[in-house]
Amino acid sequence: MSLRSFFSTSGGELSPAIIIRRALFLLLVIGLMFFYLAPGFRGLTHPKGIDQAQIAREIARGNGFQTKMIRPLSLYQAEQHSGDIALVGFHDTYHAPLNPLINSVILNFFKGEPDDDGNDGFVWDRESNVYLFDRVIAGVSILLLLASIGISYLLVSRIFDAKIGGVTALLMLLCEMFWRFSQTGLPQMLMLFLFSFGTYFLYKAIEAQTLGRAPMFWVALCAGFFGLLALAHWLAVWPFFGLLIFSAFYFKPRGAAAAMMAVVFLVIILPWGIRNASVSGTPFGSGYFAILGGMGNGEEDVMRSYDPRSENIFRKGFASKVLITSIGQLNGLYAFLGSIAVAPLFFLSLLHPFKRPEIAAFRWCILAMWLGGVVGMSLFGLPQSKMDPNQLHLLFIPLMTAYGLAFLSVLWSRLGILSNSPLITNGHLVLAVFFSVSPMILGLIPNIPRSLHGKERDTQSLQISYIRDRVDPAEVVVSDAPWSVGWYGDRSSLWLPATPEQMKEISALTEQKGQPLSGVLLTMRAANQPMITDIIYGSYREWAPMIVSQAMAYSIGSMRDMPFTMPDRSMSERRIFYLVEPK
Repeated sequence: MSLRSFFSTSGGELSPAIIIRRALFLLLVIGLMFFYLAPGFRGLTHPKGIDQAQIAREIARGNGFQTKMIRPLSLYQAEQHSGDIALVGFHDTYHAPLNPLINSVILNFFKGEPDDDGNDGFVWDRESNVYLFDRVIAGVSILLLLASIGISYLLVSRIFDAKIGGVTALLMLLCEMFWRFSQTGLPQMLMLFLFSFGTYFLYKAIEAQTLGRAPMFWVALCAGFFGLLALAHWLAVWPFFGLLIFSAFYFKPRGAAAAMMAVVFLVIILPWGIRNASVSGTPFGSGYFAILGGMGNGEEDVMRSYDPRSENIFRKGFASKVLITSIGQLNGLYAFLGSIAVAPLFFLSLLHPFKRPEIAAFRWCILAMWLGGVVGMSLFGLPQSKMDPNQLHLLFIPLMTAYGLAFLSVLWSRLGILSNSPLITNGHLVLAVFFSVSPMILGLIPNIPRSLHGKERDTQSLQISYIRDRVDPAEVVVSDAPWSVGWYGDRSSLWLPATPEQMKEISALTEQKGQPLSGVLLTMRAANQPMITDIIYGSYREWAPMIVSQAMAYSIGSMRDMPFTMPDRSMSERRIFYLVEPK
């Protein structure tokens, strides 16, 4: 698209009002990108995002889909399947592959030159308090967000008109949740990009069906993007189930489109399932156990267990977890939809008889996909946090916002307000934007001067990066924050096992492989609880005596400057701690 066409109207004439509005939009884009990548950036914010980042770096190094974060459960699966495993160079079976693969390509463009000190170009030089590749990965997410806004604008303009498309794009740009997700390292912005493309082709298929033309080409393209979406996050399979149900009843001949979708989808995801089966013995890998998220102490308890046979993983609480999560999604729907005021109006728009049949049909497809996603999130867990890795509601924000704006426009027109003032004529859109973007603006106002005048700070990450200088690459660090050790410390790290006995068992295994456990790195993540009872009965309950005693030593300063050292090989001397402030 040329600059002239960007600023021109549909008739090709340049309009001063169009020029001003779109110039302001571009300035807003540039300003937000600068803030969230420069003074407002403090490093990647989510453990699973950091975990995917270190996998991307291993791919960029040419090591394949290896991970430096070892979950005891994944280790158990691999050991039971092949009997010949190694912790250094361990193959990940937890994450979907697409986000790390894409990030790995981008990381290669920013790596430095290798040197004689073992720096392969990906090592943190510590000249900045924020790791360069944190910023690179966040930048990729921001670009995907902006691309998603562009695709959504084209789609919504095609469904309704350019005015609703423009307001939808503006609300997406000023949705704080999107920008916060772009800093996590999670694949949500990639998912939004793929979902936007998939739904664009889906709408083209519905249009073709309405006009009496064959929709199969667009159906195949839609299924292809949904297959890629599943490779970005396995939970995206659930909205696809909703899409299949809609397609089976809507497209003619009945069932043909759904069958084609299923075939294309399976062709895309099956190769990775075969790969997981070759590594772990199951096509679902260890990601299957994420279904226990939200139960008891959550997914963490299961992932840190080296012997899942010792208890029934579907112990008491699974049914109640599903029920509580389902109710929680309804209660928190406004926040899950980015706090955009008009997005929940989508559900009221289901009652409106839209004149164009493709618009009326498309909303039922959106509902079917959303309900499928709700089922998946209820099964796999969605805590009362809109920034959870399992958050799929955000995929539906653009389309639900568009339908909500269209419904609001119908109601506004029925008020019969006659005026030549654009502000009054479009008053409903102005109010929608005002109430939707106020939370983000009110949050940015105090943060902008603080970010511009404050120093970058990422103390924990910076301290953990020194582990690389103290631990041999052939050894493994045991930690309660293995994702940080793997990414910032660039050393293999075993997630602190559920019990000391399991750690002894793993230690014996690693000694035989010549990859000994070098020590225990315990951050304040394990000890930073409101009450001591939360440590005693929480995820690290088996390690509570050690955690409490070392946290108390840290609080009085006796361990504040204690370096992470490499102890002797006896288990008693391996309890060396290096405590850092929580991120």
